[in-house]
Amino acid sequence: MKKIFLFILFTGLLQTVSFAQEELKRANMYFERAFYTDAIPLYVEIVKTNKSSKVVKNLADSYYNTYQLPRAAKWYSYLTSVYGDNLDESYFFKYSQTLKAVGEFEEATEVLMDYYKSQNNLEKVALLKEDLRHLENVDAIGERFKLENLALNTIKSEFGATRVDSSIIYAASKKKAIPGLNKRYRWNSENYLDMYTHPLDKITLGDSISVSLSSTINTKMHEATFAITKDRKTIYFTRNNFHKGKKKTDGKKISRLKIYKAELVDGSWENIEELPFNGDNFSTEHPALNASETIMYFASDRPGGFGSLDLYAVSLNANGEFGEPKNLGATINTEKKEQFPFIDKKNNLYFSSNGHAGFGLLDVFVSKKQGDTFQKPNNVGKPINGGYDDFSFNISSNNNQGFFASNRPGGVGGDDIYKLEETKPLHIKDCSQFIAGIVTEASSQKPIAFAVVDLVTEDGTLVESQTASEKAEFKFSVTCMAQYTVKARKAEYKDNSKIIITDKKRNSVKDGSLELRSIAQIEKEKNDKIQKAKEEKERLEKLAKEERIKEEKRKKEEAKRVKEQEEKRKEEAKIKAEKERKARIEKAIQDEPAVVRQGKRIVIKAEPKVHFDYDLWYIRLEGKETLDKIIRILKNNPGIQLEIGTHTDIRGNDNYNEILSQKRSNSVLEYLIRQGISKERLTAKGYGEKMPLIKCETEESCTEEQHEINRRCEFVIVDWK
Repeated sequence: MKKIFLFILFTGLLQTVSFAQEELKRANMYFERAFYTDAIPLYVEIVKTNKSSKVVKNLADSYYNTYQLPRAAKWYSYLTSVYGDNLDESYFFKYSQTLKAVGEFEEATEVLMDYYKSQNNLEKVALLKEDLRHLENVDAIGERFKLENLALNTIKSEFGATRVDSSIIYAASKKKAIPGLNKRYRWNSENYLDMYTHPLDKITLGDSISVSLSSTINTKMHEATFAITKDRKTIYFTRNNFHKGKKKTDGKKISRLKIYKAELVDGSWENIEELPFNGDNFSTEHPALNASETIMYFASDRPGGFGSLDLYAVSLNANGEFGEPKNLGATINTEKKEQFPFIDKKNNLYFSSNGHAGFGLLDVFVSKKQGDTFQKPNNVGKPINGGYDDFSFNISSNNNQGFFASNRPGGVGGDDIYKLEETKPLHIKDCSQFIAGIVTEASSQKPIAFAVVDLVTEDGTLVESQTASEKAEFKFSVTCMAQYTVKARKAEYKDNSKIIITDKKRNSVKDGSLELRSIAQIEKEKNDKIQKAKEEKERLEKLAKEERIKEEKRKKEEAKRVKEQEEKRKEEAKIKAEKERKARIEKAIQDEPAVVRQGKRIVIKAEPKVHFDYDLWYIRLEGKETLDKIIRILKNNPGIQLEIGTHTDIRGNDNYNEILSQKRSNSVLEYLIRQGISKERLTAKGYGEKMPLIKCETEESCTEEQHEINRRCEFVIVDWK
């Protein structure tokens, strides 16, 4: 089962790959034969899984050739970003054209500019910049024509309209089904073209009034664009290569275009024959006659041209014979397309091209003839030209009216015919502005007459010098988008200058006014400045001194204030601490029964009392128990400063008793120290017999017990921190 499944899967994959290859082969065949509408849906599916360079190229070109320009722009964008290093100029050109069509003119310019710079093609960069300047100058004229979309236009294509007496003759997709003649043109899926005639006074009635020009001229092939003689007896028209009722093709199976001639015989166009300068392997199309009918102009991609379709001229003799076609040369023709020539009575040559400076795709151009030479063509401007194809232009010198065709958005169908009326002459001027102003004295603002004013370019080149008027006025004419320096000078004044950058606003005036300062005034200002600097220095020094005095005074006052605040703070802290100390002492007195007040004294009552034997200073056992209580109190209250005061009875002399009592105090002191009480907290004082509790007049007047009471040790709190 597993082997069977893998076999089926593998077989399915092979079939899928084979089908994809067949679809690609079919799409490429359609593309090569220019069946673009048939090729597009195939490529749309193929490109989902195959974005090779060739597939993307062919899809983009198919959209381009069928004027689906937003879609073409999308795929040219992908193509140039992914495969840009391997593409020739034509793809960047077509991408630029599609961007113009969708309104992205600046980006369209950047695409070509970046490509030319990447190729270091300085000549093309310069030419592109010149084209942009030309278009800006043309655009500045504004709209030169009134346009009217004709009511005979349909959703199909109509173009090539020319007035012939009281009618117009134009080309359009075949309007009526004729058995055997309704073959679809697979370039754009429309019917093949025929030529129709329509009364001018019935234009508003629509194309239903139009009739076929001739059943002998219109065939199952394309017929379009014509030239008719003034006597209306001979017509020249464009048709596919068609001989004896059969289409002829070249090696690529493409039926090329040829120019044919027909003669009016008894109201019918007969004797149809092709002109002798046609060829089977190139196209010859769009005939136009000069006013004297001695020259025929046409378009052709015959060998020896400058590229694609070029314009040619061929002499037409009185006997109907033609001379040798001559290319109109590099002034008219480019490597791109030049088509649809029209020559007016003044020998102005109008034609459509996508190789000259244009607003997008085919634009209409005009070239004036001087002697035997056509001059550099100019874009005829807006609204004739736009981002789409604008072509088959003609105009009458009598009333400045005519027709042209365009496939621009907003029309009725594909190519639409527009009636035109020229309302403004084609005066092309470079963008210019003015730099104007007056020269004045800086301090008084009074005009300085007859000052010399120079205009200098950014690189320092002197363009022009002027002497200002009596009113000190001057004015220069300058180019747009440039940088200039305006300089003014006059004796006894210091020169002055300013930089001015012009913009794109035509005929605007930039202010170049300048102020000059007299040498005498400058010297005076210099001396005044020195004097003012000196005065200012003295003022600042005086001010600094005053500030130092003020600062010293302020610091002293501040120090005094800080000191007073500190003393006050300390005093308050001292009072607070004393208050807290007293409160702490009172609390300790309350909590400790042994600590009591005796008048002004605070003492630690020693119970049992510490007594000493007669004439001795050692501590009795019961005295140590009392001292241990004293030690506890001292440890619980580390802020107590204690005086150990010992006394004797009156027996013995005073000096002896004083020494004895001191020994007794020292004995207690040493005991307390040994028990961990700091010496700094203790004072030992022997009072001798000076302060008895019981006064004895004589040794015998007091009992032994009374004498013992006098031999006491008192513990007086002398300080309590």
